[in-house]
Amino acid sequence: MVLKIGIFLLLFILGEFLVNVTIFSYVKKYFTTNNIVNQEKGKPFLGLSISTCKGILERLTLYLGLSLALSQILIVYGTLKIGSRLAGSKKVENDYFIVGNFISIIIGIGYYYAYTKIINCNCFV
Repeated sequence: MVLKIGIFLLLFILGEFLVNVTIFSYVKKYFTTNNIVNQEKGKPFLGLSISTCKGILERLTLYLGLSLALSQILIVYGTLKIGSRLAGSKKVENDYFIVGNFISIIIGIGYYYAYTKIINCNCFV
């Protein structure tokens, strides 16, 4: 059990480091250079921007929910995202929002897939 939790956390931490350095760095730069994303104001949390922290929390929630066989987490995730964006958002910002959310869902599912493959590989018997 401890090994499974360790693998779960290691996979998530390494994945988040790689994802934030590569994919989301590129997406943010792409949308920022096209004047699509407004820079968020506020103090960094743990040395990260608030948007980065929110993304990490989203993917952790998806990954944990899928790992616990709670596929309904995708419905909850979608509902929260739609509800948080109903108050008059601009189409341009919405493109960035949609791209980021789909990437987060894909990454969360990818973490889950990798986790199940690692756990079920009979390497830890």
